[in-house]
Amino acid sequence: MVEPLTRHQPFKGLYLAYILASTVFVRVPLWSITYLPRHNRPSPTWSLLRCIIVAAYREVMTKLAVQARLKTSHDPPKSDDELKDAKFVCLEGLTEDADVFCGEVRAAAGVTGVHPAKVAAYWILKPGVSIPADMKAKPGEIVVMHIHGGAFHLGSAHPDSATSNLSRGLVEHSSKLERVLAVDYRLSAAPPDNPVNSFPAAVLDCLAAYQYLIKDLGFEAKNITVAGDSAGGNIVFALVRHLVENTIPALPPPGRLLSCSAWLDLSQSYNTPESSLRRNRKNDILGMGPEYPRAAYLGPLDIEEARTNRYLSPVSPHFEGTEGLFRGFPRTYISAGGLETILDDSTRVAEKLKADGVDVILDVEPNSVHDYTVFAWHEPERTEAFKRFAKWLDE
Repeated sequence: MVEPLTRHQPFKGLYLAYILASTVFVRVPLWSITYLPRHNRPSPTWSLLRCIIVAAYREVMTKLAVQARLKTSHDPPKSDDELKDAKFVCLEGLTEDADVFCGEVRAAAGVTGVHPAKVAAYWILKPGVSIPADMKAKPGEIVVMHIHGGAFHLGSAHPDSATSNLSRGLVEHSSKLERVLAVDYRLSAAPPDNPVNSFPAAVLDCLAAYQYLIKDLGFEAKNITVAGDSAGGNIVFALVRHLVENTIPALPPPGRLLSCSAWLDLSQSYNTPESSLRRNRKNDILGMGPEYPRAAYLGPLDIEEARTNRYLSPVSPHFEGTEGLFRGFPRTYISAGGLETILDDSTRVAEKLKADGVDVILDVEPNSVHDYTVFAWHEPERTEAFKRFAKWLDE
């Protein structure tokens, strides 16, 4: 596949200039006219400005991310002095013979050629709190490990990234949580880019971070919440599934799971007229189809894996005998926006968790888009959601 000219200078610069000019002088005026009548808005509670912002994400930003490969990752800091209320850490990662590198994750790695690697991560700290210099857990301390979104091929755990807003929101609103470990897992890519880091690279990186919390820092598994948004939610469910299905005495499953707008069916098989994929197509921020991120994450795995692999698509309708699929999962909080295209993934996983006896909360904010808690402009819904998350974490 030939890489498009829009990814190379000077064509990339010209393309971006064209998109910017056409958006400011053509798209924004048209959106303003379209959404001026309140009955035309995705929600009557939305302001005209929010309607334009969401349309810009859907029609411009998400498409540019693939077509022009806008840089969303960040280079590691030279020192922590560059960071505010945060610390950088580089983890050694798993070894090839680690007990945790087992089961279906190891089998998939054998097919895709993925190996453990060093892992970058960031501590997001509550301002003003005292953290031990060696970062060891305080007695009884709770902690969150956050796995960011970005369709497997975008995003960063860097504190300056928009995705870190979820980590910062948790430490800001919780009375007990003092820090979050945000994992900068390896991002995937597919042609026309150089294919790298397919499944289970991200899962291996997050397992290494989880092992770091327990083995190196002494956190108790019951006091760890693993949190993931969007594609990060997919990785979180795979990580927990691996720990539940494989008995690893030194690494028991975490005490809680927080899922925000998780993408849990890579095949997107529930694409019927009444599905959220169709119903919310013109309401949400997501403007690109699943083809590129799915190809990037699958790598050499057969496309059938997107339909039938429980580590990739745990709510796919193509499983047979799904009873017990989530048995043994920890207490789970499912958050989603009522106007997002993959809302059905969240509602279906909540149903399956409940059917398998898991203590689960389903929290659908009716007037919100995909991954709304990472967007500072999505107020007051965003702050209200963090208050609910904090109450659940602090119990």
